[in-house]
Amino acid sequence: MKKTVLLKGTYLWDGVGEELSKKGTIRIQDDRITAIDYWDKLSNQHHDQLLDFTGMTIMPGLIDAHTHLSMDPTLKNYLGHMNDPLEDLRTRAIHMMEKDLSAGVTTCRCLGDKEFLDIDLRHAVESGDFSGPRLQVATRGIRSPQGHGFVGYPFAGPEAIKSAILENVDAGADFIKIYITGTLKGAEEIHSYLTHEEISVAIQTAHGAGLRVASHCVGGIGLDWALDLGLDTLEHAYHIEPEQVQQLSRCSTFLVLTPSPILTDQRVLNLPAPLIPGHFEERSIIFNNMAACIASGMPFAVGTDGMHGELVSEVGYLVDMGATPHQALQAATINGAKACNLEVEIGSLEVGKCADILIVDGNPLNDVNKLRNVVAVIKAGELVIS
Repeated sequence: MKKTVLLKGTYLWDGVGEELSKKGTIRIQDDRITAIDYWDKLSNQHHDQLLDFTGMTIMPGLIDAHTHLSMDPTLKNYLGHMNDPLEDLRTRAIHMMEKDLSAGVTTCRCLGDKEFLDIDLRHAVESGDFSGPRLQVATRGIRSPQGHGFVGYPFAGPEAIKSAILENVDAGADFIKIYITGTLKGAEEIHSYLTHEEISVAIQTAHGAGLRVASHCVGGIGLDWALDLGLDTLEHAYHIEPEQVQQLSRCSTFLVLTPSPILTDQRVLNLPAPLIPGHFEERSIIFNNMAACIASGMPFAVGTDGMHGELVSEVGYLVDMGATPHQALQAATINGAKACNLEVEIGSLEVGKCADILIVDGNPLNDVNKLRNVVAVIKAGELVIS
């Protein structure tokens, strides 16, 4: 017999509309939303449990659309710590997921971890070994031997890349991650570390296995190639050119922005020393490039790139760059679900969808910082944080 829960709030943001509704009551059966209405319409219906958050706002659970489970940018030289022993990475990842869940993040899209750690953690969460967000994982990131990718693994040539992707598929990857460029521009043009053929093979192989492809790519010729070849999600886009913004806005590739690696001072200061000056020097250019993407009107999601528990800061950066609170909140909810290819299941509060729900004190459509006022978190119909 299905367990029925009645969730009572005062206001509701469904992830779609631009204003709060006073239909602040949701009926949940097991992990599904079965009704959304006013309290007086649902209060007399049978329920096994009442969760009363009168005065609060009910909204979709947040989605971190770009993260790495075992990364902790509060550590000095945090990229170097990605080479810590696997068991240390696992312990850190569990703690990071606890931070995410406590901050209202019910789904994390993980863009690579060492070995197949993210697969292990996904299984552990699904089996109930510990509580954490729903995980969508890329397993090993794929990069050139000469290329960028602190969390990636080097593979040389189209055949090696194809084999690596098929190994990731067999291991249980939900999607494939490739590294096309570095992060900073420097004094020269942005180099593509993968050839046109390698990018093509990566996309064709993943698509042939039914998986989508995400790429760390900030601009340059590699971005042109990737958009032409059917890349599914573009991560970062820090040095995207105006012509590429227009192309991106017209094609099917979906954008995921990650502001904090560039805009958060302490995070930049925790990078390896040689990388710090360039991040500060290129900050204003990158800020303006991300703002141009937002101004174009294209849809976009947002991720922390490992800044666990701080998705609200990323949402705030989006507003600083010109997004409306509604756009910024959608980046962390329904558009995050689209980046995950899970929009039929999560990302908005609609009858039939999975009951991933965040309850906050205040109106985040007026002030996105109200997302910090977490009162409770429900994941798949279960109260996990209260």
